[in-house]
Amino acid sequence: MAEKGYFEAFSKLGENPFVNFESAKKAAAWYIDASEKFATQALDIQEKVTGWAKETPLAPIIEAQHKLARKLVERSVSTARSLWQLQTQN
Repeated sequence: MAEKGYFEAFSKLGENPFVNFESAKKAAAWYIDASEKFATQALDIQEKVTGWAKETPLAPIIEAQHKLARKLVERSVSTARSLWQLQTQN
């Protein structure tokens, strides 16, 4: 029964003159861009911090982890942009 209430409330958002979907879309775009920048910077720092492992047997594992994390960020940002129907920022 609660699900029906949420659906009705969500479907009536467009009727409210105080809700502006373009503003929400701009806020989402800003949030996605900021999150992508933060995640990329964190991954860059992590890569520098683990630079000591380049000549160790751990290097392939750490490198694979870096690649996987970057793909995860890339795909997450792409999915969020698709859901919000935003243009890709280049």
